[in-house]
Amino acid sequence: RDTSVDENEGRSVDEPPSFRKQKSSGLPFILTSLGFCAAAAGASFWFSDYQKQRIEEQKKEEMEKQKNKPNIKTKGKPLLGGPFVLVDTDGKTVSDKDFLGQWLLIYFGFTFCPDICPEELDKITETVNLIDALPNAPKIQPIFITVDPKRDSPELIKTYLEDFHPRFIGLTGSKDQVKRATKAYRVYFSEGPDVAGTNEYIVDHSIVTFLVDPKGQFCQHFGQRSSPEESAGKITEKFNEFYQPGERS
Repeated sequence: RDTSVDENEGRSVDEPPSFRKQKSSGLPFILTSLGFCAAAAGASFWFSDYQKQRIEEQKKEEMEKQKNKPNIKTKGKPLLGGPFVLVDTDGKTVSDKDFLGQWLLIYFGFTFCPDICPEELDKITETVNLIDALPNAPKIQPIFITVDPKRDSPELIKTYLEDFHPRFIGLTGSKDQVKRATKAYRVYFSEGPDVAGTNEYIVDHSIVTFLVDPKGQFCQHFGQRSSPEESAGKITEKFNEFYQPGERS
């Protein structure tokens, strides 16, 4: 096929004009696209680099703040326990000072508790018996403090505790007195609704037993899952930490 070349146009005579336009406009478009991509990549790199620098600056600022903070160190036991004034089962007013010089196991509950409180008091009874069986071990004083002073009178508590260890001391008091005691040991309690108006309700409360040393300082707590054997073992460790070698009281 004979295809003559147009000297003015510099193209094949039978070459479609549309193809010529596409070829002539393609290169500038590609160059423009490449330029835009390069600019976008450059901007992205600059922003990423800026972010890294900013993060590093923030880290340095935070480190400087930490250096300038007071060097406060906390150690020892949590801040549990404290003064209280309550009433025993003989109607006598007692305070925490009356128990100085004794090891205490303190439990907060209520006599109308259907199952958990009796179970925990049984465990405390068994724990005290295990400690009593150890040679030269100090005596432990178990104490029950009600979280339901509205219903738990001294007489009712006294009768209730007859089913547990004979050394148990029961304490009650006014609503404010009980609230202060529970606050000192960070014990939660909440009276449930009396739907029928028959004074029959449940008190939701923390299930914890507290060990207090002869100086009146909290030193150990035992949860619902702690067995009497585990509790007795921990108490023995606290005895050894508290007393000098050969000293017992």
